[in-house]
Amino acid sequence: MVDLTESSQWKELEEHCSSVRGLSLRELINDSKRVESLSFERDDLFFDFSKQHITDETLHLLNDLASHAGLKEKITGLFEGEIVNQSEKRPALHTALRMSPTAQVNVNGQDVIPLIQAAHEMASDFALRIRTKQWLGATGQPISSVVNIGIGGSHLGPYMAFKALRPYCENSIDCHFISNLDPSDLETNLSYLNPETTLFIINSKSFSTSETLTNAESAMEWIEKALGTDPQILRKHFVAVTANSEKAESYGFPSDNIFPIWDWVGGRFSISSATSLAVMIAIGPDNFKTLLDGCRKMDQHFETAILTENIPVLMGLISIWNRNFLGYHNQAVIPYANDLASFPAYLEQLEMESSGKNVDSEGNLINYETGPAILGGVGTNAQHAIFQFLHQGTSVIPVDFIAFANPSPTRGGIENDVVYRQHEALVANCFAQSQALAIGKPEIKGPSSSVGNRPSSTILADRLDPFALGQLIALYEHKVFIIGALLRINSFDQWGVELGKSLVDNVASDLAGVPSSAAHDSSTRSLVTQYHMRKDVP
Repeated sequence: MVDLTESSQWKELEEHCSSVRGLSLRELINDSKRVESLSFERDDLFFDFSKQHITDETLHLLNDLASHAGLKEKITGLFEGEIVNQSEKRPALHTALRMSPTAQVNVNGQDVIPLIQAAHEMASDFALRIRTKQWLGATGQPISSVVNIGIGGSHLGPYMAFKALRPYCENSIDCHFISNLDPSDLETNLSYLNPETTLFIINSKSFSTSETLTNAESAMEWIEKALGTDPQILRKHFVAVTANSEKAESYGFPSDNIFPIWDWVGGRFSISSATSLAVMIAIGPDNFKTLLDGCRKMDQHFETAILTENIPVLMGLISIWNRNFLGYHNQAVIPYANDLASFPAYLEQLEMESSGKNVDSEGNLINYETGPAILGGVGTNAQHAIFQFLHQGTSVIPVDFIAFANPSPTRGGIENDVVYRQHEALVANCFAQSQALAIGKPEIKGPSSSVGNRPSSTILADRLDPFALGQLIALYEHKVFIIGALLRINSFDQWGVELGKSLVDNVASDLAGVPSSAAHDSSTRSLVTQYHMRKDVP
């Protein structure tokens, strides 16, 4: 395989970069033809890339790089179930989770679409039983609180979607999400709940994640202390979402309390599956189906659109341009919607766990940059926290702005005219910040000068609803795939995370006073000693 950086396409981009660096965004964005050529509409989404530090020639050269990498064929392979997770010899079929029931995708000779449809129906039926008070706890009371226990992709995606679709949670079910191993997370949530009316969803693809299982065992103890130890009690108050049904059954989960996911869907890409069972309960199966419809619409665009008009492709190419050629190490995501406040944290895992690799898909050390570090916040709060750095920091951080033309539905607590007035002020802040980053204030001299020339993209949707959220989820999933496909890295494994996990047991044994056979480094030995010196004896 030819070194990526030695390809003619890469070298042409390097040469082109020197000329683009001298261009001023302030001058570029005054060209209405540029704005028109760098703006795209897809269903109810509008994309403006005109404030990125690119030209038509930049996109032409990036498209050449994509064509040289066989990107169109790789996109087709993703949808058809080819092996794209090379280290684990698996496809990555998150797109199959929202395909039409009439589609067909084979894994090891088996069409998986019927499996997916059956799993969706099982989850939908269960969600309706909870929502209509047909599922009763051990004492005969209906469930009124649902607690999702997971971590990583089993937490960040569902939690983000639940928060984003808060206005669509029109039922009496109260949802909580527990992820951190810190006992205060568990205690804070359980202190408000009634064991008789609480259902736990133990959400773990492998059913071996230590943080999730530790929290699950503590939740079981909490239920048993209040209601007793009869196995039928756990049946009424615990269900599992996992790809390892045998492991779940060994914990006492009956098969009809286990909702399947599959090893050919990565955890951080699993939001369209039963991983989001709590979300389905909260917003209802119909709204969840609409979310899947939004994902599928973006999937169809990604699969069929030509590269030069393919929005996820353009986002991925621009990210590579910013990171590898302009040298921008970070990327900010700022949604101007309070309900979308958890979206940046969701993207942190999606992008950094996928693109944080220093070896290519064949295991060779690479000599170029991979994905950027993702940071973010919610507008307008972020304006009073991190925007000073974005405007005048010595490091340039490109920004994705996300805004909505209409406010989220309200419950009547504020008068309608007040809602629209405040929402319009919110959107004005979003547009003004992107403008300020691009043009700055060059007429002001001295230490208060705002430098401008800071790139950004803006995504504008009609409103934050299940369909739009589905589009955004699929958009960023596919952006991640583009980065991995072009930079020749595996976006679907995370062996760095697994390395950290493998060391925990030895350290935990030493902290518990049972010396392990592991030879710790001197710093870790010192920390273990300090822990024992400072630990209160219970």
